[in-house]
Amino acid sequence: MSHGAKARLRQELLARRRSRTGIAAAGSALAAHAAAEPLLARARRIAVYLSMPTEPPTGPMIEAWLSAGAEVLAPVVTADRLAWVELAPDQPTTLSPLGFAEPDGPHVDLGECDVIVVPALAADHAGHRLGRGAGYYDRALAGVSAPTVAVVFTDELLPQIPSEPHDVPVDAVLTPSGLFRVLRS
Repeated sequence: MSHGAKARLRQELLARRRSRTGIAAAGSALAAHAAAEPLLARARRIAVYLSMPTEPPTGPMIEAWLSAGAEVLAPVVTADRLAWVELAPDQPTTLSPLGFAEPDGPHVDLGECDVIVVPALAADHAGHRLGRGAGYYDRALAGVSAPTVAVVFTDELLPQIPSEPHDVPVDAVLTPSGLFRVLRS
């Protein structure tokens, strides 16, 4: 599928997110499913993004992981890459040039995580994920062996989305309706 198809779908999904209601309830549901899923509940070192206001909220999951004593890493932008910083409860953040909250601290190796939770505008049953188009997560995930989980709203888990050879697939998709393992052919 073409780059143009990805751009059109990205615009449609962003518009839908801007008009979405009930976002806080989605965060509670995501946290409940994460707590019930061994892949996420047993992880001791988790990389996860700090959600923006229109994204499925990751805050309740992060609070639960920190309360359980897990080490939680959050991304920060460095030039054209993401680096990872350990997150502490109530740690102050600053707004990144891309519009998401970033903690401050020394960079930590993403490769030593038990699981990596990534944002997406949509994901499909084959593990393709549609991001915002800058490729930060594809570059960050290249060569990383930890299981990856995309987080989307339930209606953003689609049968198929456009993908390109450089897109790094995910292993599972977490929605407010549950966790869906990717079907690989």
